[in-house]
Amino acid sequence: MTRALDAFLALHDNAIRAGYCGYEFDDLLASRIVRLLAGDSLIRQRVAVQVGERLPVNVRPLLGVPKLESTKARSFFAKGYLWLYASTSDRHWLGAATASLDWLLQHPSTGYRGLSWGNHFDFASRAGFFPKHLPTVVWSAHIAEAMALASSVIPDPRYRDAVERVADFIVMDLGMTEDAHGICLHYAPGVPAEIHNSNLLGAAILARASDQRNEPKWREIAIRSYQWSLHHWQSDGSWLYGVGPRYHWSDNFHTAYVIESLLTGHNLLGEEEVPWPVIERSVTYWITNFFGSDGTPNYYNDRTYPLDIQCAAQAIETLSRLSDRFAACGPLASKTLTWTLDRMRKPNGAFRYQIHRRIRNNLESFHWGQATMLSALGAYLYHVNPEAS
Repeated sequence: MTRALDAFLALHDNAIRAGYCGYEFDDLLASRIVRLLAGDSLIRQRVAVQVGERLPVNVRPLLGVPKLESTKARSFFAKGYLWLYASTSDRHWLGAATASLDWLLQHPSTGYRGLSWGNHFDFASRAGFFPKHLPTVVWSAHIAEAMALASSVIPDPRYRDAVERVADFIVMDLGMTEDAHGICLHYAPGVPAEIHNSNLLGAAILARASDQRNEPKWREIAIRSYQWSLHHWQSDGSWLYGVGPRYHWSDNFHTAYVIESLLTGHNLLGEEEVPWPVIERSVTYWITNFFGSDGTPNYYNDRTYPLDIQCAAQAIETLSRLSDRFAACGPLASKTLTWTLDRMRKPNGAFRYQIHRRIRNNLESFHWGQATMLSALGAYLYHVNPEAS
């Protein structure tokens, strides 16, 4: 058995034992005590979230933070299972995938048109306060991607329909800001934010939905959303997190989201709307500036730390998916996978959240680390090393 497959099976076994429930690095507002202390102050709410992110000791059991099911985690588990099913034709993994997909269809956010999902606990960031179950374009788009992957291998119209219903949510209830350069999709209903990865993740779903069903409005908004982000693309090939001083940084996994969304746009909308040279330059910048010679996934383009499990997982998945078009990506995926298994994996088969210069944070963040790694391992086994599965 290869290390990749062994790691995949261990993650699956851990998830089954946990009932697909776990902690997250940013879930401290799920504690009634913390929520009471933070009150309605966004500053105190953000401080609470930051404390939860940075504490190297897991205080969640003491604070009464519950282990919860996560919609985003289930979508990443579903993707990983689908990749392994596609590699092996083992129907066990098909059953595991459909169980997660069906659970997702039964647990959407309510009160919105179309289909959407949000976080399962209150959250606060520089973008504002996000009450639990408020749908976001990022969560909804990631889940729609899992549904789209499912519809390509499973003859069940519910998954194809789910992609179109997410497009309905984006167009009807998410919100968007339009200017002379195009359209920027909002991060969540009532939460406008000029952020590239969220805008392009949503645009990619609109492109998928319009490819499935000839709906001119979906295609038009998708094209205008790509135009907006492409206008703000950096001349050196990099992607800032967003527009404006508070979003003026570039990190690894959000860049990976952007690259995958660009590839979807190119494939479905065409060269005129998303030119291939944009993807080439974006990929070249990414693999040149975000990885060490041994495959270390740097968090930022200008510094390595913190070493983060989602940076590693998303790097492995995106590199794997690019490997058929970019010769350097397959070997780099293998290097990053080896680095991740050596540095981030714990003896129990779970993956730690982060490593800093002087401390390790061994929290087994369920969506951020376990689900994303299972998806990454599945993508790697399918795209880069299928004989290992």
